[in-house]
Amino acid sequence: MALTRTAKIWITILAIPLALIIVAMVAAKIYFTNEKLRALVVPKLESSTHRTVTVGDMSVSLFPPLTLSVENLKISNPPGSKFGRDEFVSLDELKLKVNLFALFGNKVEIDYIILERPRIYLEVDEHGSKNYSMKEPGEKETSEPSKGGSSGELLLSNLEINDGVIEFVNNKRDSRFDIEGLHQTLKVHSTDGNQKLQIEGGSDIDTLRYGSTKAWYLSIQPTNADLHMTYGINEDVLTFDDVSAKLHDLPIKVAGSISKLQQETNFYDLTITSPSAQMDQLLSLVPQELLKKAKGMSSSGEIQLSALYKGNSSETVSPGVSGKFSIAGGKVQYASLPKSISNINVSGVFDIPEAPVDKKDIGTLNVDKFSATIGRSDVSGSLGVSNFDNPHTKAHLNGTVDLNEVKDYYPLEPGSEFSGTMKTNVSLEGNAKTPESMKANGSMEFLNVTVKTAGSDKPLRDLNGVIAFNNQLITSKQLLMKVGESDLNTSFSVKNYLGLVMDKKTAGKPTATVTLKSKQLRMADFVSQEPTANEKAQGKASAKQGTVLPDIDMDAQVSVDKFVTEKFTFENARGTAKVSKGIIDVKDMSLNVFNGTVKSNGYVDLHDPKRSPFDLDLDVKGVESNSMLSNFTSMGKYLFGKLSTTTKIKGDLNDTMGLDTKTLFGTGVIDINDGKLLGFPLTQKLAEVTNLTELKEVNFKDWTNAFTISNGRIVVKDLKVHSGTTDFLVGGSQGLDGTMDYALTVKLPGSVSDRINLGGIAGQLIDNLKDKDGRLNLTFDVTGTNTNPTIKLNQDVAKAALEQKANDAKKKAEDGLKKKAEDALKKLFKRP
Repeated sequence: MALTRTAKIWITILAIPLALIIVAMVAAKIYFTNEKLRALVVPKLESSTHRTVTVGDMSVSLFPPLTLSVENLKISNPPGSKFGRDEFVSLDELKLKVNLFALFGNKVEIDYIILERPRIYLEVDEHGSKNYSMKEPGEKETSEPSKGGSSGELLLSNLEINDGVIEFVNNKRDSRFDIEGLHQTLKVHSTDGNQKLQIEGGSDIDTLRYGSTKAWYLSIQPTNADLHMTYGINEDVLTFDDVSAKLHDLPIKVAGSISKLQQETNFYDLTITSPSAQMDQLLSLVPQELLKKAKGMSSSGEIQLSALYKGNSSETVSPGVSGKFSIAGGKVQYASLPKSISNINVSGVFDIPEAPVDKKDIGTLNVDKFSATIGRSDVSGSLGVSNFDNPHTKAHLNGTVDLNEVKDYYPLEPGSEFSGTMKTNVSLEGNAKTPESMKANGSMEFLNVTVKTAGSDKPLRDLNGVIAFNNQLITSKQLLMKVGESDLNTSFSVKNYLGLVMDKKTAGKPTATVTLKSKQLRMADFVSQEPTANEKAQGKASAKQGTVLPDIDMDAQVSVDKFVTEKFTFENARGTAKVSKGIIDVKDMSLNVFNGTVKSNGYVDLHDPKRSPFDLDLDVKGVESNSMLSNFTSMGKYLFGKLSTTTKIKGDLNDTMGLDTKTLFGTGVIDINDGKLLGFPLTQKLAEVTNLTELKEVNFKDWTNAFTISNGRIVVKDLKVHSGTTDFLVGGSQGLDGTMDYALTVKLPGSVSDRINLGGIAGQLIDNLKDKDGRLNLTFDVTGTNTNPTIKLNQDVAKAALEQKANDAKKKAEDGLKKKAEDALKKLFKRP
């Protein structure tokens, strides 16, 4: 049917607004290009934030809702600043629903905003400067409301945040928190003639963490909140009508208000409570890495938590925080264990007053009561802390713990063992930063205590005794214990003991007097063992180290019946030692070893686990030479007899407490009685060269010589061995590696001259090598090694002996002729 003229007129009239809208949208698309949008938005953002702003693509969509889209928006930290990150804010995409006609007038009126993966980094440096401060350099704080347009221009009807990240680091206060996976929606609508705004919405957070810059104290997964708030525009007050949240399982309610929102200094008056909370909900806040053993843990008990957050808040001042907390009738039990920790009762209060943000010497925490029951054991105590910057602490702990029951209440690492009874009564009061002012007293009593951890090589067993202490002194009249196969009976007094873990300038240098008695003391019980084959296959380094002494000055009286190192066993060790800076000064230390006695004075430096220098004076009496010398020189295994020596020796111990022979230096004299050389390759070769089989084994009455040790060699002087009718004279040197360089003179009885066979010209002249006593004197050059010596008759010495023999004979002949001439003259001139 054809339209009437009137109908066509109405259609045309109605089509005009639609056409205008379409034309406006097309014009917006054509006019607002990426470059023009950048020129419109970026300068305003940089002007208001005083920072560099960069954006990716910017565009306007054509169809309702008319949307401005910004990709890869980044806002830098203040120029010239030294914060941990370059960026203050970044986000993947920003979408804004805008008023088209206001946009043509170079105004941005936002009805809806969507933030895709915003990342906000907030930091306070060591000096208190903030990267989120929007004041220009030199600008002073004002309490006046910020100037701006009408409130209607600032309204945001809808806000949506998807997968946001917020990090806050306060280096001045050593604290931080971060939020990951923030998802938030907000709706705002006005009431009372646009005088009040109703704000409703919800937030979901995947992970919320809080802690210091070095460690997290809380890690909460997940967190959610429902928000119902009212903002009074004229009063400038935000009221929390109904705000509830869940931190993991713990319910939280927030009530109160924040006023002066449009001023730089806001005023908080908020109350935070946890209604009808239970202990299992509170424990859900503890980081899971701290509760790895708590899988399947159940708990019960009523929790009361409340906090008042009240006072002024700005960049220069923090509001006050106060509150109280309690646990009543608490109970904790692990699913895999038969018994529960019960009767857990805790009550306390805390308070931090309103103060400038840089004021630290404030705040109090008081745990008025703490108690718990562990089987037949009861533990109770209290804690008070004031001034969180320099904490003044007052604490008390009292209890008796049956360690045999621990495994029934707490899951131990495999291989761990606890048994016995421990009684504790401890009080402590003072400033943590000035430990010398601490007033401490108490005692710890151990009754048949055994402690073995999964990583310990040897358990601590049969610990009995009482340790008493005050703020400067720890004492024990008798403390008995066993470690591995070692037993210790010790009494001690330690002064300034806090210096072991705190600054010695304030706590004082720790000193101790110790009396140690032991029937058996084994170094292996106190030194970590080599890694297993499996650990070596996994590339784990050896854990064996030398004994590193604590930084403490000590005077010790030692009496050890049996002292066992990796290579040596000493008995009846008696003496005194002074320890300072890792150096042990030994005085009149005596011990039995190698079936003899050793007395020593000197020092051993144990401050370096890899190199331990020593310098000792040794007086050795009657030790078995074979047992002792076999540890230091390859010749020792062939030499037997009772050895005595007076020696000065120094060098290094290695990481097994054995000698590093390359570093040895010493001087001394040696006397060996009633000994023998058995199987010594040198005497074996000597018997072969001389054809005298009796020289293979040398039994001697005494052996004497002087020696020096340096550069890995023992230099022997005037070595004399008397073996019946045979004597040995030796001079030269022998390396600790077994190499030899000696001049050996053998004095043989003349009766062997018909059996000796040296070969060559020496054999033909053997009778001419006899001395005036008729003994053969053979001098050999000895080289090679202990195991493969080389022996050669010293031709020069033999030649000199023959020449001397000839000279003596010539002189004797000359003397005979002279005597005959004199006798002839006497006869010639003899008168009748």
